[in-house]
Amino acid sequence: MDKLLLYVFGPLVFAAALLVIATGIRRAIVRFRCRPTAGEIKATYEAYLHRLLNPQPDDVERELGKLLPERLLRLYEDKSAIQSAGFQLETPGKRRWWPERWPVYCFEPLDIEALNELPYEEELGPGFCFATTGRGSWYWIAASDQRAKDSPVIFLDYDGGRSHGATVADSLDEFLNWPRRTS
Repeated sequence: MDKLLLYVFGPLVFAAALLVIATGIRRAIVRFRCRPTAGEIKATYEAYLHRLLNPQPDDVERELGKLLPERLLRLYEDKSAIQSAGFQLETPGKRRWWPERWPVYCFEPLDIEALNELPYEEELGPGFCFATTGRGSWYWIAASDQRAKDSPVIFLDYDGGRSHGATVADSLDEFLNWPRRTS
């Protein structure tokens, strides 16, 4: 009786094991093939850098129907500042056991492509997401009818945190001058 079960179910178990192994190998091959090559990564980065270093504020303002703050425009004129990436800004003056830090993965290019790809919050009105955490959250600044000198920085948290819509800093200038920590 034991041999009968082995002869009947043995090949079925063996075939099921082969199917699982073959499926795993196939998934690994597909995943490996879909990875971008070094050349593709370099081309993507160069395209991003070109867009970052050649801001198009007039096009963005025309699309928004509002004017971006003067301080944001000055940020994009500073080529070294706009290229800084991978740092955290620490909220000053708050003595806590664990300091409040705001991660900045990179700055977003100031162009129509970024405006159309980045999130839009209907209740906040026209504005621009100028930086990202790299984890589904952005830093947003409002546009207005008259060119403002500066504007508050709002945190848009699409990563499930409780900080969505929170005012991070009263102005972009204040935000950019907070102490930096490298990530």
